[in-house]
Amino acid sequence: MNYRKFGKSDLSVSEIGVGCQSLGGGLYYRDDKEALRTLDAAFEAGITFYDTADHYNHGVSEELVGKALRGKRDRVILATKVGTRYSSMGRLAQSLRPLLRPVSRWLKPSKIHLHRMRGAQKHGDFSASYLRRALEQSLKRLRTDYVDLLQLHKPASSVLEEGAFCETMERFKTEGKIRFYGVACDHGPTMIADAMRCLKLPGIDAVQVTINLVQREAIPEFLPRAQAQGVAVLVRNPRDQGYLTSDGSDIMAETYEKSSEEVRLRKENAQRYRYLVRSDRTLAQAAIQFLLQLSGVTVVLPRLYRRKELAECLDTLRVPV
Repeated sequence: MNYRKFGKSDLSVSEIGVGCQSLGGGLYYRDDKEALRTLDAAFEAGITFYDTADHYNHGVSEELVGKALRGKRDRVILATKVGTRYSSMGRLAQSLRPLLRPVSRWLKPSKIHLHRMRGAQKHGDFSASYLRRALEQSLKRLRTDYVDLLQLHKPASSVLEEGAFCETMERFKTEGKIRFYGVACDHGPTMIADAMRCLKLPGIDAVQVTINLVQREAIPEFLPRAQAQGVAVLVRNPRDQGYLTSDGSDIMAETYEKSSEEVRLRKENAQRYRYLVRSDRTLAQAAIQFLLQLSGVTVVLPRLYRRKELAECLDTLRVPV
C-alpha cells in the first residue's frame, strides 16, 4: 500500500480507502459476516482510511466499521458524514427491509422507482443541534470517542455560502470529538461550484467529490486549487457506481438513474473505455489507476462490501500502468 499526506495535516493515509456505503447491505443484499471479513482484510492489506456515514443503512455501516476496527483505533483514520435525516415514513420503509429481502428479486424491475421514493423521504439538516446529536450517535456506533474527519453530507449550496456550520465544527474540534472537518459535495450539477465554495471556507480540511474516467469536471480547476490550498481531496465513485467494471455486476449500478434510457446512455459512455482493458488489467483497475495518477487526489474510495471487490482494487497497485 502507498500512503499520501492528508492535506496540511501531519497525517499519512492510504491512497486507497474503503467506501463503506454498502456495508450492512440493502434491500437486495446483506451479509454482515462478509462485510466484517472484508474490513479485516482491508486493514491487513494496509488500508487506513474508512469513509462511512450515519445514515448508511440507518447506522449499520458505522456499527460494522466500529466492530471490525475495535482495538485498531490508533492505526486507522475514521471519516463519517452527518446531516441527512429521514421522515418517519422513510424510517419505516428502512425498517421493513429485512421482511422484503426474501422477495427482493421480484422487486428489482422497480428499483429505480423505489430508490426515488426513498430519496423523497430524506432531507438535509445542518443545524448545530442536529449535527451534535448525529455526531454523538455516530461515535457510539463507531465505538470511539472521536472521529478523524467529520463531513457534512451533500449540503445545499446555500449552506456552504452561509458557512455557519464551521462554528459548530470548530466547537467539536475544541471538545476533542473530531480532528478535522470537511464536506462531501452532492454529485449533481452543482458539485463543482459547491466544491469551489468549500475552498473559500478557512476551516475546511477535506472535500469529497466524484471523479472518474467518465466524470472529469473536477480535474481542470478544482484539483489544482485544492492542492494549492492544502485541502485533502477524497474521490468517490471511482468505478462510476459500477458502470466502469468489466461485468457491470455492481448492485448499485442502475439504482440512481431516472429512467432506463439514462441507464443505457451511461453504459454506452462507460463502454468507450473498454480499450483500457488488458489481459492483466480489468476496467475497474484501469479506472482506479487513472485516479491515482492525478495530482491533488488524496484518497480514492471504491465502494467495497465483499473481499472479491477488495482484492481487485488492491491488485490495481500491482498491475503495470
